[in-house]
Amino acid sequence: MKLLHISDLHIGKKVKGFSLLEDQKYILKQITETAVEQKVAGIIIAGDIYDVSSPSNDAINLFDNFITDIHSKGISCYVVSGNHDSIYRIAFGSDIMAKENIYFAKRYKGEIIPIEAGKNVNIWLLPFIRPMDIREYHQDFAIGSYDEMMQAVIKNLDINTKKTNILVTHQFVTCSGKSPEKSDSEIAALGTLDNVDVSNFKEFDYVALGHIHKPQIMGRDTVRYAGSPLKYSFSEKNDKKSMVLLDISPDKKIKQELIPFKPLHDMREYIGTFEELSKNQETDDYVRIILKDENYITDIKHKLENKFKNIMEILYDNTYTRENKDIKNVQFIKNKTPFDLFNQFYEIQNNRPLNDIQSEIVNEIFTEMEEAK
Repeated sequence: MKLLHISDLHIGKKVKGFSLLEDQKYILKQITETAVEQKVAGIIIAGDIYDVSSPSNDAINLFDNFITDIHSKGISCYVVSGNHDSIYRIAFGSDIMAKENIYFAKRYKGEIIPIEAGKNVNIWLLPFIRPMDIREYHQDFAIGSYDEMMQAVIKNLDINTKKTNILVTHQFVTCSGKSPEKSDSEIAALGTLDNVDVSNFKEFDYVALGHIHKPQIMGRDTVRYAGSPLKYSFSEKNDKKSMVLLDISPDKKIKQELIPFKPLHDMREYIGTFEELSKNQETDDYVRIILKDENYITDIKHKLENKFKNIMEILYDNTYTRENKDIKNVQFIKNKTPFDLFNQFYEIQNNRPLNDIQSEIVNEIFTEMEEAK
């Protein structure tokens, strides 16, 4: 049987103020067409369906249309929530949809029941989880780290190794301390505190990962980050985005093929002087301009828009900016209070700022620390 592995759709995402809904609609159609052309039995989506936990109506409608289209073509779907998603919103109506072979992982409550995707293929759906989410279900385990969390989850599974077992999960998976290649569009972690080592998955024949936007394997070629279908930051400008086609044979061998995505708009960076860039051919790709001119040019975006239709960002790289870069970084931190920095860190980790009650508690802590000096 054949399966298609994708992840990190981030439907509804905006980059530099540009809505990518049309780009995402274009790429979702491409996924459906590929699934039909390759005659796949199902599509695996390894988390971060939406870009925020409370997506817009337009984002929800786009994903709804995608799932409806897949279902109309007789293709199954296997979905887990990511750290950007709300597990409750993603899992809503999952029991009803499972009867139509559209499977959404529910909130983890101490067990995972595998889905029989084929005669000898089991798919295990594990949504994004944190140690605090599972401690009540595994009180026999001392769960302090993400790695210990995953060990407790895996040990509680009744895995029939005679079948092909596929795990779908959305975690920060590393290999013996080596981290995957990340990009600017991912939520940053503090070191590797949230890492899960690949050794936890030795009983699975394939691990369909989400969370990291650059397509890559982790530890072995059957543990793979599918990556995001679109480029969501200029740090990804050279990435080759792809979906993973899995061809599973009865003897448990899994053949993999990377099928490249063809975006509606690519993401490109152009470096040079205004005079040099003015000679470029026209493009409607998303563009970052880095100007080498020593003098500031007024109304530069308007002057370049006849060549670059979708300018997302214009930066200067000259003597002045290079000399002031370090000073600006220091000033940025100096102008922030401890509370401001903590709130910014919390929002990066949790995709939302502190609420009023949390803000009050944190403020009190910092105040007490200051008074104790």
